[in-house]
Amino acid sequence: MKFEELWDILVKGLSETKQFQSLSQTSEFQAKYLGGRIHITTQNSVWTIERSDMHKIWNKALTLDENIRFKHFNYNQENIRTLSFILALMRDFVDKNKME
Repeated sequence: MKFEELWDILVKGLSETKQFQSLSQTSEFQAKYLGGRIHITTQNSVWTIERSDMHKIWNKALTLDENIRFKHFNYNQENIRTLSFILALMRDFVDKNKME
C-alpha cells in the first residue's frame, strides 16, 4: 500500500464519524474527514490532522521494522501533536497490507 492509497481509503472511510482506540487502548477518539483534513474528537479536545503531517509519519514508518512501526516512542523527534492519532489510524487502516 502506498500513501496515496491510504489517504484515499481514509477520505472514503471517514466520510462518516467513526470510533477508534488509542495506541495504548486506554482511550477512545472519533475521526471524520472533512474539508481536506481529518478531524479528531476526544473527550476533552478537538484536533485536525493535515495530509502533510500524516505523510511525514508514513515516510518515517517506512524506515522502521514492521514489528515496531506503530510504537509511539519511535517518533519522538517528529514533534507532531496528533502523532498518536495518526499512528492509530494507520494501524487500523493499513492493517496487514504491506507499506510501500
